[in-house]
Amino acid sequence: MNPKRIFHNGIVQIIISVLLAALTSFLYLMISEFTPSTFSILGISFISFGLIWGFLFIIIYLSKQIPVVWLLFPFFILTSIGLPFLLQEINLLDFFLYIGVDIGICLLIAGIYWKLFGLIIPGALLVGIAPGLYFAWENTTANNPLEQIGIMLVGFAFGWGLITVTSRTLTKKIIWWPLIPGGILAVVGWGLYIAGNPESAIGFIGNTGSVGLIIFGIYILLMRRSFHQ
Repeated sequence: MNPKRIFHNGIVQIIISVLLAALTSFLYLMISEFTPSTFSILGISFISFGLIWGFLFIIIYLSKQIPVVWLLFPFFILTSIGLPFLLQEINLLDFFLYIGVDIGICLLIAGIYWKLFGLIIPGALLVGIAPGLYFAWENTTANNPLEQIGIMLVGFAFGWGLITVTSRTLTKKIIWWPLIPGGILAVVGWGLYIAGNPESAIGFIGNTGSVGLIIFGIYILLMRRSFHQ
């Protein structure tokens, strides 16, 4: 029997994906200091189910050279649900960060692949909003509400900027309008942060500005690619 034909069989591909996911989870349990608990077992279960979809996407792509994009969606969502359960302290904003960013990435992938700008907008906003809320209210040393709101608004601003960057994959025209609300949110956010914590304002503006430069660099690369095409 031809091995290539066996590898192209859908049932065989699913079995291989399950085995690879189980092996990956087993290696994680062996390497990490895993302490069994209800939450950690739930986390490993969600991640294992997610890995099955991820490995299935890779196997189908390697065998048929066809990207079955929708297989990435359960991979991202299930792993994003499982990861917070593996943290030492489980908080609501941890779930919002992982799930929000991964759903945003799924929407961006779908919008870019199927060329639907209507999916790119909510996807980019989620990728910016989720970290903005998390770093403002959970993973932060900020105690001043003005400082926290400033961090949140700058995160929202990056989401609007990401719309302009990712839209370059669909059109050769520069879509400027998302930069208007993004710029307003960034300026207001920086102003609130300066008012709440003037001592750390320079470092905050420098860090967020460097992230903005990275996003701008990605946009330049996409623009250069469209020119070559």
